[in-house]
Amino acid sequence: MKIKLQEDVLKDQNLAAAFNRETFQKNHTLVINLMSSPGAGKTSLLEKTVKALMNEFHIAVIEGDLATERDAERLRSLGIETVQINTGGGCHLDARMIAKTYQNSN
Repeated sequence: MKIKLQEDVLKDQNLAAAFNRETFQKNHTLVINLMSSPGAGKTSLLEKTVKALMNEFHIAVIEGDLATERDAERLRSLGIETVQINTGGGCHLDARMIAKTYQNSN
């Protein structure tokens, strides 16, 4: 049996993703989405990357976590702008979360 959708369930996500892409392109911003399991070393990798490149590039991080700010605090201690998004149980950041964070920072 096929179910015909009358409405695009990802419409809001797609609009937010388009906003993000346009904004980042307009501002000549390279955006990297780094995802993996908790404890895999994402924050350690970011710390080493920031230390290696912070004198050449402006680096900022949007950090996603279920409930804490521990990783964001580690990155802030390096002197880079870091925004924390607590997902409240979600396992990843979505396009709407990024767009809202960007709009609230300007």
